[in-house]
Amino acid sequence: MTTYNNLFKQKIPFVTVAIVILNIIGLLYELSVGEDAAIYEFAMYEGALRDGEWARFIVSGFLHFGLYHFGSNMLCLVFFGISFEKRIGPVKYALIYLAALIGAGVMINFFGGEGIHAGASGGIWGLMCATLVLTIKNRQNPVYVGRGILFNLIYSFSAGVSWQGHIGGGIAGFIMACILLLGGKNNVQQRRQNELYNA
Repeated sequence: MTTYNNLFKQKIPFVTVAIVILNIIGLLYELSVGEDAAIYEFAMYEGALRDGEWARFIVSGFLHFGLYHFGSNMLCLVFFGISFEKRIGPVKYALIYLAALIGAGVMINFFGGEGIHAGASGGIWGLMCATLVLTIKNRQNPVYVGRGILFNLIYSFSAGVSWQGHIGGGIAGFIMACILLLGGKNNVQQRRQNELYNA
């Protein structure tokens, strides 16, 4: 019974589902009050900390600039989130994602420039960089993950993309993953968990 319960828990990515739902709520909020009003109220900008706008550090990660921005981020979240949550568990996963959101906000707060910033990509970047940590820990080939990070880093400097949020989220996710993952299960235990996930 215990083995079955553990397998059941690992097969359902509760935190990823919750994050997607929160993003849907954010989208519905934007549709109800208007995107411009929602962005004005909760998007992240340089100097938000100075102004005491604490809520923006988190809430901005659940707002988006239009349906395409929302849809592409949700696809990335599902792609990285489901498999990663199953591999490390919901608590560590949630802590990494939260750290990435805050890290994105911190980077924007100090280096955001004149623009306004919103979207889940800071959290997603945290997951990507945390996946790299886990890959290295398990002595797997990091080329595939590293190539994806490099490609997205180049894309981050495109017009209209928040490189500040991406890099801030990635750094924070990487650091939190090092804290949570590098001192945990040994490689044999982790491989057994991965085998259970892949079964």
